Amino acid sequence: MSALRSGSARFTQTWAADDWYCMLGKLGVAPVTASEWSAAFACEVQPERFSAGLADVRPFVATFLHETGMLKTLAENMSYTAERICAVWPNRFPTIASARPYERDPRALANKVYGGRMGNTELDDGWNFRGRAAGITGRTNYAWLGDRWGQDLLVMPHMLEQPTFALAGSIHAWEGMLPDRHLSDQVKVRRIYNGGVIGLEHCQALYARGCKVIA
Repeated sequence: MSALRSGSARFTQTWAADDWYCMLGKLGVAPVTASEWSAAFACEVQPERFSAGLADVRPFVATFLHETGMLKTLAENMSYTAERICAVWPNRFPTIASARPYERDPRALANKVYGGRMGNTELDDGWNFRGRAAGITGRTNYAWLGDRWGQDLLVMPHMLEQPTFALAGSIHAWEGMLPDRHLSDQVKVRRIYNGGVIGLEHCQALYARGCKVIA
């Protein structure tokens, strides 16, 4: 159970798996995917895990859906064309030729772009601690989340590729990163959680929809 941020009221209602199936569908999740995830949401979205009630749940769900590609991707793919590599990491790959050796080689690319930073020091850390769940990336962040959550994510990073654990871990990370006072400012939420505003429009659209659906 996560440590709650102080100063905000919890919500009291909970939703069954059938409720989440309907809500996820209204948020744009494909029916088959909503069916696969509804039980996990029913299990993990509990009053004691969110310090600011629905003001917490709605932006969290929007962020989680965006970061996981509408619940379809729990681990960063990293299998890119050279052109895409240059677009995502222009400073590291200024030319197509510089990206070509990493084209469609996810492990090599992850170790190249994430190695030597975010606490990644060992040979395969970039790959082992690539982005999972709602954007947990890097050995330092895995260690921080594992300590907060009570799970050894340095040994079992793949836990975050299972729906229930992905949700639980992401909720702990959310509570640890987002002060309550910023929850109503979607730009600030995006900057704090993502480090920038990439994906902001999608998150804002999901949040607006969630304010009507999650009630």
